[in-house]
Amino acid sequence: MKKEDIYSLIVYGLMVGIALFVGLEIIAPAFRQLGIVGAAQYGYAIITILVGFLLNAFLLELGHLLGALVGGYDIKSINVLGLSLTKTNNRWIFAIKPFEGLTGETIVSPRSTQSKPTLNLWGGLILYVIEVVVAFYVAYYVFTEEQWGRYASIVIIAIGGMLMMYNFMPFKMDTITDGYRLTTVSQGKGNEAFNELVRIEKAYEEKQDPKPFKQFKELNNLTVQVLLHEIYDQLLRSDYAGAMTNINTIINTPKLGESMINQAFAMKIYVYLIQATEEERKEIFYNLTSRERKYIANDSHLMTITTYLIVAGTIEDSYSESVFCHDRKPAALQRVHEKNIRNIQEELFKRVLEMVQSKHKDWQF
Repeated sequence: MKKEDIYSLIVYGLMVGIALFVGLEIIAPAFRQLGIVGAAQYGYAIITILVGFLLNAFLLELGHLLGALVGGYDIKSINVLGLSLTKTNNRWIFAIKPFEGLTGETIVSPRSTQSKPTLNLWGGLILYVIEVVVAFYVAYYVFTEEQWGRYASIVIIAIGGMLMMYNFMPFKMDTITDGYRLTTVSQGKGNEAFNELVRIEKAYEEKQDPKPFKQFKELNNLTVQVLLHEIYDQLLRSDYAGAMTNINTIINTPKLGESMINQAFAMKIYVYLIQATEEERKEIFYNLTSRERKYIANDSHLMTITTYLIVAGTIEDSYSESVFCHDRKPAALQRVHEKNIRNIQEELFKRVLEMVQSKHKDWQF
């Protein structure tokens, strides 16, 4: 299990704990206090929870929007629970679209190199603090006699707290959160790297070529994401020499952490294997240590799975292991947050699968 999966499970567990506390210590006493019985209990609980969730999801993205505008960004799209407004040719178009995030996604474009993402990232939490103040005022000064409103206000605050707790955890989970982004932009060249990533993603979204990619002398958790865009572009164009230079740069920067170094290692082996003859592939793979071969076989990143498909399909000629790679692809794709990198990884996997099928024409996937 990947580290981000463990973090996600811990945070979801904490959120469930908060939900149980709210249910047992707030909603259940409210039923007794208000004399709500039978089906009315479910109606009250469902309505307050639904209103709380929808309100907090909206306020989170509104915070991103306002923070982005103040920080010097233009808004390209805002998506709340799949309901999306996208600006195209100076017109706002409504559509239902998927999003990267817990409840929504706001896509921005820097107006200049001086645009700062901090307010964009803190915006959701700032609005939540305002919400807490307003909700407590409503609960204790507006609903002085009507207890149902007081309890509903508290439930709405609690639901917002759950979302904020998830969104501001300072590490990578199953989605990219504001807390994780804040830890990365606080590192060297953080604002500049953030804006470069936004520029790259915008270019791909508009079907434009983002090259040249900005070069950063110091690699950290954010600037390495820019470098990864360049590496995947090179792999797609079969520029293996250029890709290998950048991959080695990552491998020789140990402060990036073991997970990133391992991913770069898998990419390096991919570059070696994809260019080699069948006999050369065997020599390359079997000269790896047992630990390295085990990593290639078991890691859940799609680039590593693609590398192992070369091994399973052209070195070991194992149909079962090749099918194993094929079956792991959909889940691995879902883990890739950057849309263009996801598309490139899918294309690289497709190329290797075609290579395997050309050797084993009777294999069915």
